[in-house]
Amino acid sequence: MASETSELGRGAEVEECASDELIEECRAMATRVREARERADRLRALAEHSEAQAVRDEELLAELEAVLGLSDQLRLENLDPRLGGQRLEQIAVELLRQQREFGATIHYREWFALIRKAGYQVTGKDPLATFLAQLRRSEDVEAVGRRTGLYRLRAA
Repeated sequence: MASETSELGRGAEVEECASDELIEECRAMATRVREARERADRLRALAEHSEAQAVRDEELLAELEAVLGLSDQLRLENLDPRLGGQRLEQIAVELLRQQREFGATIHYREWFALIRKAGYQVTGKDPLATFLAQLRRSEDVEAVGRRTGLYRLRAA
């Protein structure tokens, strides 16, 4: 009977020891899984950031190629003669750079006529007002005097 009791006691000890080892292994595995998930989340975030940067770089490269005339395909916005917003500002500034000496003043109505002469149409209910509003927002353009209607390109 005593030997049976000692075997039962040893069996319980072995069972308790094995149970402690399994619990410890379970905790260690849970830690490894948590760390692996955190690492996967960081890598996913890095991949998303890299993808977004690649998209921005591709867009910039396409812009540069279009400006340099290196792209095989014409950009759709270059085919559309209607201008508004930032595209209106870009075309207006570029036309003034081509047509006038730097620092020369121009009345907004004359500038608007240059755009029309180049074959562009300004969008909006009142195209002249749309053009004037875009000039006032532009960082590349400055008014000359107060209420004169004269503008010039700013120094870079």
